Amino acid sequence: MRADGGGIILPSGLLNVDPYSRMHDYGAREGATGTVQYADDGSLISYEVASGDYNDAILDRFCVGFYYLDALNTVRRGGGSSVDPNRQVYPPDLHVGDTVNLSPYTITSVGDVNGEVFAYETSFILPPQR
Repeated sequence: MRADGGGIILPSGLLNVDPYSRMHDYGAREGATGTVQYADDGSLISYEVASGDYNDAILDRFCVGFYYLDALNTVRRGGGSSVDPNRQVYPPDLHVGDTVNLSPYTITSVGDVNGEVFAYETSFILPPQR
């Protein structure tokens, strides 16, 4: 059920927003019981991590691949697509209350790790941000 599909970054260097159009909340399940926020148009904005949540269950809940979710959170949470000249950036652990970004249009404005917001650079070009 996962929409991993290749081509996260287009040849132009721009983040591919197509996987976002296929993302959907398939409902709470073991390991992904957090709260989802939606935009006025019904599109996904964010996910608040609940106790007992883990990455694979969250990926399944939204039918999205690891690398795409990592890219959506690269600025404010860090990850494989984050650029920090001072140190290596790894995908962060999940903490209860973390906000995970679910939209390519809010990469610079949604997300945190244990209450902390980062400001990493990306290794790709962002689509227009809200």
